[in-house]
Amino acid sequence: MPRLIRRRLRRWFGLAMLLSATATWGGFGMGIAAAADTPQPANPDANPAAAAPPASERTAPAEIVKPVLPSKAELADSAFKKLDATGKGYVTLADVSGLGGFDKAFEAADPAHTGKLNLAQFKKAWAMYSGYQQ
Repeated sequence: MPRLIRRRLRRWFGLAMLLSATATWGGFGMGIAAAADTPQPANPDANPAAAAPPASERTAPAEIVKPVLPSKAELADSAFKKLDATGKGYVTLADVSGLGGFDKAFEAADPAHTGKLNLAQFKKAWAMYSGYQQ
């Protein structure tokens, strides 16, 4: 065999071994090994839809994050953070629906009737509701 062909075969064989080793040992972080580690179904020809659990056994989708209701003794900033659980920067009438009597203070602090209170507006409403001036 000519020397040039032997060199090219050695180089190709070395690259093939390197690629094989990286696929086995992590695949440069590209998930090649992770795909090999995923459990495979016992019967690959089985219909995945047929293997789905019945509707009564399925778990419900993730619930909407519900705010923790603050007490009247809390400061407005703390109450706002609890009611704005997702961090959207405002609270809605639905967010404060569990606070009995807060709806009147909410409407009074919402001059544009947008249905949302930012922190400054919420502080006014909280002062009316809790009786604390901050």
